[in-house]
Amino acid sequence: MSQPDCRRDVFLLLNDADFIYRPDTNTWSHNDGRPFTTEEQATAHDATEVELETLSSTRRILLDHGLGDPANALRILWYRYSIKLPDGAPDEHIVAAMTDTDRSEYQRLRSIVRTGVRPEVVTLLLDTNLRASLDSSTWTHHDGRSLTKQERALVRSCTPKEIGAARAQTQLELDFEQEREADAPRAVRALMERYFGDIPDGTLIHDPASHMTEEDRIEYLRLSDILGPGMGIIADRDQG
Repeated sequence: MSQPDCRRDVFLLLNDADFIYRPDTNTWSHNDGRPFTTEEQATAHDATEVELETLSSTRRILLDHGLGDPANALRILWYRYSIKLPDGAPDEHIVAAMTDTDRSEYQRLRSIVRTGVRPEVVTLLLDTNLRASLDSSTWTHHDGRSLTKQERALVRSCTPKEIGAARAQTQLELDFEQEREADAPRAVRALMERYFGDIPDGTLIHDPASHMTEEDRIEYLRLSDILGPGMGIIADRDQG
């Protein structure tokens, strides 16, 4: 059996709906605040899954370009699944009825509504070489790959809150790296002394990792990445 078409009049009505029942009329409202008539509400309730899914897709496109209302998109997605279950169904049953894709979208929209920040925009900002992009007018990732047309549109749509979130994350990572680098010399000295005891300053230790347990070897290699090659080969506890 073929899928029903998306009826234009129904789609336009849904597109102008807030999906919130008014206590005075028990209907939704238009975007300008007018309550739906009884006939309009009946038409809205008659919407097919194709029409509701088309509306959800439209909302997603708008949000990807920094437009639209994430709270409205969230209500649309919730309504699509709540109408398939008995009245009064618990929230967890509605979420469980969603497809994996829609459940992920539901969680994403909830996060946006709560924080005002789109996680995928912050992730993209963190992975975009903005300085090089401004210098060359070529948008690239940190690994040199060019941003796609959709990614460039997403970066351009970023809000001040999303820029702030990206800056805060960058600062957290910088603080962590500085703390890790400051602590690394002490950590490697403690690790070396566990295996080689009281080592005279300047003593050469060939391949320290080969004497260590697997867990300590992994830690030694991690510290080596921080301090650079050869950092524990010569013991010098007078430094740091």
